[in-house]
Amino acid sequence: MLGNNPPGSKLEEFADRSRVCAAIVTHNIGQAIRRCYYSVQPQVGGVVIVDNGSDEPTRRELTNLAADHSVTVILNQANEGIGRALNQAAEWARSRGFRWLLTLDHDSDATPGMVEKLVKSFAALEQAGNQNVALVGANPFDQNTRTFVCHPPKPPGDSPLEEESVLSSGSLILLQTFDHVGPFNENLFFYYVDTDFCFRLRQAGFRIFRCPDAVLLHKHGSKRGVRFLWRTLFYDDNGKPARYFLSRNSIYMLRKYFTRPGFVYWMILKLCKDHVKTLLYDKDRFTVLWLSARGMMDGLRGRLGPMHAAGAADRGMHDSSSVQFNR
Repeated sequence: MLGNNPPGSKLEEFADRSRVCAAIVTHNIGQAIRRCYYSVQPQVGGVVIVDNGSDEPTRRELTNLAADHSVTVILNQANEGIGRALNQAAEWARSRGFRWLLTLDHDSDATPGMVEKLVKSFAALEQAGNQNVALVGANPFDQNTRTFVCHPPKPPGDSPLEEESVLSSGSLILLQTFDHVGPFNENLFFYYVDTDFCFRLRQAGFRIFRCPDAVLLHKHGSKRGVRFLWRTLFYDDNGKPARYFLSRNSIYMLRKYFTRPGFVYWMILKLCKDHVKTLLYDKDRFTVLWLSARGMMDGLRGRLGPMHAAGAADRGMHDSSSVQFNR
């Protein structure tokens, strides 16, 4: 398992932000990637951006970033999925001797001091005698609903909170843990890649924490507000392909982690709520519900990876070639 901090070592030496590599996964984000990049670049020792087969404007923007700044850009020729992109970033970071990997979505922004708070939380937990701390997550603030996804921030210095799982965006992961639990699950492609990784960490005896005062500005899904009577309800308008992956991977997670009653209850309740909201609010409700049903059937069959459409399109999504630009 993971060793603790060597006796007598200083907290400041352990909590060295220069040993953090930020990994940003992009897809068709365009110039908006600069906001995420500039929010985190001054806070870490290195940045690697893995692009999943984006359009030409995004690829041009990333190429310009690689030429002008201290960042490595890996351009996948097709959409390889979030798990594959994160694994590419982890391999790159480990080969350069980084200690931690900070995973970020392309539409997330690190608030000032976020990384320092995460690293110091890691160090403080270990110095307090907490064994096998593998991951410390940030506290995501949903810019769609203007609310914190999990916890309101606490006064600086408060202890991190132990969790079962955290979002991948804003997660500070000790790279050494990949030796024990393996890489991110690439077969899931999208959705629940982070939950699956966290559950595997917990099963292997590792611990996961959240630092409430390390705030990450995040867009938690594509939420759309709809009026119902006197209230505004938020509906996850993720699009047709997203509903396929959400439903398919929900079935996969239910089958794999059926021994977690709390998670099973939450997942079934979420599936029911999502389908009711789709039926009530989605303009393409029948197409979306069909794709959801198809996803659940593929989940029951164990068909993972990209969406199984017809022949050539499917094969294109499996193209693993990539181009790397180093600074």
